[in-house]
Amino acid sequence: MQHAVPDQFDDRLIWAFLHTFLQHGLIRSAVDGPHGQWFVQITADGPIHHLTDLDDAFDFVLDILEIIDDVKGGEQ
Repeated sequence: MQHAVPDQFDDRLIWAFLHTFLQHGLIRSAVDGPHGQWFVQITADGPIHHLTDLDDAFDFVLDILEIIDDVKGGEQ
């Protein structure tokens, strides 16, 4: 499967995290929209999260990373 990588650095960073989350089954789908927007679905029957800008996207990524850390028990 081929994926288009965004041009802007911030968008590329978000894309890299979301792509990794997809590969590991942590989210079901992620689509980049115009002007730094993202549409993300965590489960097949779950809602589609509309991340309206880069701040929303960064917060979403940080929330997923925090959940991963909590599940792992804060291991290092």
